[in-house]
Amino acid sequence: MDSIRAFCWCVVGVFAIGIDPSNGDFESEPTCLSRFDYDYKMLQKFVSLEQTIQNLKDSLTESKNKIEDMSRENEQKIQNLKDSLAESRDTIDSGSVYIRWGRNECQDNAEVVYKGFTAGKKWSDKGSGSDTICLPEDPSWLNYSTSNSPRGIVYGTEININEPSGVFEKRVNDQNLPCAACHVKQGSVIMIPGRGQCYTSWNLEYSGYLMTAYSDHHGPHNHVCVDHHPDFIHGGKGNDDDHILYLTISKCGSLPCPPYANDRELACVVCSK
Repeated sequence: MDSIRAFCWCVVGVFAIGIDPSNGDFESEPTCLSRFDYDYKMLQKFVSLEQTIQNLKDSLTESKNKIEDMSRENEQKIQNLKDSLAESRDTIDSGSVYIRWGRNECQDNAEVVYKGFTAGKKWSDKGSGSDTICLPEDPSWLNYSTSNSPRGIVYGTEININEPSGVFEKRVNDQNLPCAACHVKQGSVIMIPGRGQCYTSWNLEYSGYLMTAYSDHHGPHNHVCVDHHPDFIHGGKGNDDDHILYLTISKCGSLPCPPYANDRELACVVCSK
């Protein structure tokens, strides 16, 4: 009975450990297994299988970690690109530009787009543009001709005022005015006539006096805010009487007084936010 049991265990062991008699495996392991040997071999197989499974788990964990690292890196790259695009968009889209009349520089918080000369129509002309413009000091030309066909005309600008004015800190009569185009990061810019200070939460760009054409001159003309401490174009002093700016005063009547006052020069201020 014991010999039959041993033979059965031998046969089971052969198939359990993968011995194929048809392949001659008995030649490499000719010894029949005892129960102890069989259990030992099976234990080795299980240990080896567990080790293989653990190796697979480790490999999967390592691959997962690599994928997660790559995913984090890609997410960071995508975020960096988004930040870069947002910064570029802010640089391109945000900000405002204003003209600082009477000065050839901008505030410290502003970038000079260009410097130029204040210009406009001659005071006695019936036509041409009604606005005051800032012509750059470094013009460039496209096509041009010297024909006598009708055209609009712009002239340089000077201030006409009785001296001493009691308004400006220095003599400004007959001085030709420069200008500067200024870019600020703030999205909104406003010129407020009738005030020398900005309202709360707005930033001061510059303050000055509201100026336009003489009320008896051909119009229309626009109003500009000339800096209270103007610069002048070098060599530009002279009574050319071309495009002329005058101080603007308030008149009581339809305009309530107070808060306004009769015949008082109006201040102005340029503010950003």
